[in-house]
Amino acid sequence: MSDEHELERLTQQAPVVVFHSPVTDLAGIDDALIEAGVDWTRVELGMGSASNRALFHGLQAMTGRQSLPQLFVDGRFVGGIEALPVCLGGSAAPPPSAAWMGYLGLLPFLIGMTGLWVDAPGSGTWLAAYGAVILSFVGAMHWGSAARAGSYAAKPYVLSVLPALIGWVALLLPQALGLGLMGGAFLLWRWVEYRLLDRGQPGWLARMRGRLTLGAALSLLVGAAAIPYW
Repeated sequence: MSDEHELERLTQQAPVVVFHSPVTDLAGIDDALIEAGVDWTRVELGMGSASNRALFHGLQAMTGRQSLPQLFVDGRFVGGIEALPVCLGGSAAPPPSAAWMGYLGLLPFLIGMTGLWVDAPGSGTWLAAYGAVILSFVGAMHWGSAARAGSYAAKPYVLSVLPALIGWVALLLPQALGLGLMGGAFLLWRWVEYRLLDRGQPGWLARMRGRLTLGAALSLLVGAAAIPYW
């Protein structure tokens, strides 16, 4: 693979990519990106190897900038440290496809909840099954993120399995209790994500996950409240 193709691949690893050397003063770039929840990665170009020196010279030719760090947003060079505001604003809105599919995913919750209140046959079963599936999905997101990042920390792998286990237990319980358990589990899981697992996620994902969690939890809890009346 040529240096040009390798640089192109490296600049597209994440929405924000920071090239730096082992002695580069990042001046808080890393902390600011993490705090903002931006999906980013770093590429260290130590000058001790010939391949890294070749990549650095290729980077200089590509950007016209002679020093590190160099920042890329969506594969496009935006500058050095002074370009940090561009990086922080680069993930303000979700990709349209993510927004559409995310919010459409609430539709089965709303249909199941409404079905319970109008006594539509099978509504509770449909709602419980979909709730368990999505509860498993939101946990698995973090398993995938940890694996993609090459993490060997136990925490994301252990925690990401818990939503699926809770969903399984909820399906074994009486329906009203199971729906209530899943509704509470969605809210609790969002708190766990926010406190323990969200670092490094794009800001738009954290905001959208909050709205989707609220919609799913309310649908399950309101649906559970309807069951004793029928």
